[in-house]
Amino acid sequence: MNYAGIKDVDIQDGDGVRVGIYVSGCHFHCKECHNKEAWDFNYGKEFTEAEIDYIIEKMDNDYISGLSILGGEPLEIVNQKGLIPLVDRVKETFPDKSIWLYTGYQFDKDVLFDMYQKYDFTKKLIDKIDIVVDGQFVIEKKIVDLKQRGSYNQRKIDVQASIKQNKAVCLKFGDEYKYENKKEPKKIFVGNKDTQTEIIEFPSFVEIPIENIDQAVEEIIIHPVQEQVAASNIDKKLK
Repeated sequence: MNYAGIKDVDIQDGDGVRVGIYVSGCHFHCKECHNKEAWDFNYGKEFTEAEIDYIIEKMDNDYISGLSILGGEPLEIVNQKGLIPLVDRVKETFPDKSIWLYTGYQFDKDVLFDMYQKYDFTKKLIDKIDIVVDGQFVIEKKIVDLKQRGSYNQRKIDVQASIKQNKAVCLKFGDEYKYENKKEPKKIFVGNKDTQTEIIEFPSFVEIPIENIDQAVEEIIIHPVQEQVAASNIDKKLK
C-alpha cells in the first residue's frame, strides 16, 4: 500500500484534534475531487512499519483524540490489507482514542452486507473502526463549511452499533439544518404558450446556499418588458 501523506494535526476530519493519513489509490474519481493525485495507486510512498511508528508517536499526546483514515480510497482491497497493522497498533496502544475512516462506498450496501461478509481482512479492519463517513463526494451537494465532510449526501456511521444491529446506524454531524427541510422556490408561468414568462418567487423563509446566490438573484430579476407582460396577464385574471 502507498500513502499520499500524513497530517500530524488534523482538525477537519473527525472530532477533536487528530492525526490523519491519506492512502493512495481510488477508482471512484469523484468530480472536482480535491485530492486527484491520490487516485493513482502508485502515488506517494510505500507505507511501512516506520510510518506506523511515526503515527503512534504523533498520537501519543493528550490533545490528540484519534486517527482519521482518508484517501484516495481506504477500502480498496489493497489498502484494507495495508491498514490492518496500523489500526491494530492504534487500538492496542490507545484503546480510548477513536478511529474514523472516510470511504466512497456505501457502508451498509457495500461494506456491512458485502465485503464484511466475504473477506476476513475487511472484518479485521472494520472491527477496529469507530466511525465511518461514507458516500462519494458530490459537487452538486457541496455546501461551504460542512462539518467533517465535503457534501451533504455523506453519512456519519456508528460502526460498532451498526455491526451489532446489522444495519447502518447514522449519527448527526450537527449542521444538518443547512440542507434538511428546505422548500423549493415556487415557479409561476404567465403569458400565452408562445410568450411565456417565468417568475420565480422566493418566500422569506427559504434559505439560499451562498454559492448559489448569484444564480438565484439572476433568476429573480424580471426585465421591464417581462414585468409588463406579467402585470398585464395578472391584471386580466383579476378582472
